[in-house]
Amino acid sequence: MKTELLELREWPVFTDLADTQASVAEYFYYYNHKRRHSSIGYLKPYLFHQQQLDNIT
Repeated sequence: MKTELLELREWPVFTDLADTQASVAEYFYYYNHKRRHSSIGYLKPYLFHQQQLDNIT
Protein backbone atom coordinates (compact mmCIF):
# COMPACT_ATOMS: atom_id res chain seq x y z
CA MET A 1 0.00 0.00 0.00
CA LYS A 2 2.83 2.36 0.82
CA THR A 3 4.51 2.23 -2.58
CA GLU A 4 1.39 1.66 -4.68
CA LEU A 5 -0.83 4.33 -3.12
CA LEU A 6 0.78 6.63 -0.59
CA GLU A 7 3.99 7.52 -2.40
CA LEU A 8 2.07 8.44 -5.56
CA ARG A 9 0.05 11.18 -3.85
CA GLU A 10 1.04 14.77 -3.15
CA TRP A 11 1.39 16.06 0.42
CA PRO A 12 -0.87 16.09 2.37
CA VAL A 13 -1.64 12.54 1.37
CA PHE A 14 -5.26 12.68 2.54
CA THR A 15 -7.46 15.74 2.91
CA ASP A 16 -9.67 14.36 5.69
CA LEU A 17 -10.89 11.15 7.31
CA ALA A 18 -13.49 10.49 4.60
CA ASP A 19 -10.81 10.77 1.91
CA THR A 20 -8.59 8.39 3.87
CA GLN A 21 -11.36 5.82 4.28
CA ALA A 22 -12.38 6.00 0.61
CA SER A 23 -8.77 5.69 -0.58
CA VAL A 24 -8.05 2.69 1.64
CA ALA A 25 -11.30 0.96 0.63
CA GLU A 26 -10.52 1.55 -3.05
CA TYR A 27 -7.01 0.15 -2.62
CA PHE A 28 -8.27 -2.94 -0.79
CA TYR A 29 -10.77 -3.57 -3.59
CA TYR A 30 -7.99 -3.28 -6.18
CA TYR A 31 -5.64 -5.50 -4.14
CA ASN A 32 -8.20 -8.28 -3.65
CA HIS A 33 -10.21 -8.16 -6.89
CA LYS A 34 -7.86 -6.90 -9.61
CA ARG A 35 -4.20 -7.33 -8.65
CA ARG A 36 -2.65 -10.71 -9.44
CA HIS A 37 -0.43 -12.31 -6.79
CA SER A 38 2.54 -14.47 -7.70
CA SER A 39 2.37 -16.47 -4.46
CA ILE A 40 -1.04 -17.91 -5.46
CA GLY A 41 -0.28 -18.69 -9.09
CA TYR A 42 -0.94 -15.18 -10.43
CA LEU A 43 -4.57 -15.34 -9.43
CA LYS A 44 -6.56 -12.57 -7.82
CA PRO A 45 -7.03 -13.22 -4.07
CA TYR A 46 -10.82 -13.08 -4.34
CA LEU A 47 -10.83 -15.69 -7.11
CA PHE A 48 -8.34 -17.87 -5.23
CA HIS A 49 -10.52 -17.72 -2.11
CA GLN A 50 -13.63 -18.66 -4.10
CA GLN A 51 -11.81 -21.66 -5.58
CA GLN A 52 -10.75 -22.77 -2.13
CA LEU A 53 -14.34 -22.55 -0.90
CA ASP A 54 -15.54 -24.57 -3.90
CA ASN A 55 -12.98 -27.27 -3.13
CA ILE A 56 -14.26 -27.61 0.44
CA THR A 57 -17.77 -28.59 -0.59
